[in-house]
Amino acid sequence: MSKASNANAAEVHNQVMMMLGHEIFDPDIGKCVLVDHAFIVAGGEITKAERNWLGSKLDATKRSQILFMDREDILNLFVVTSLPLPAGAVPATVAADDDDLHF
Repeated sequence: MSKASNANAAEVHNQVMMMLGHEIFDPDIGKCVLVDHAFIVAGGEITKAERNWLGSKLDATKRSQILFMDREDILNLFVVTSLPLPAGAVPATVAADDDDLHF
């Protein structure tokens, strides 16, 4: 991991620790409760190295409470549920009769 991505992963680690360690108010039962699971959602790719680094920093209990979702997982949800992809997610198509070289 580069220095920048290592800093980002460290920041995610700090936020996960805060999320899982602090109580939140549940209005359905009227009490403060601990968070059950935390989603780490990224618009880009969460690399295996980043997942492993974060997993090595957490104990087994906290590690089982973390769920990762990156760009590929989000796009797969659209495919599985048969929803049309947003316009920005579909690459621009090139016309088949466009044989001219652009300089």
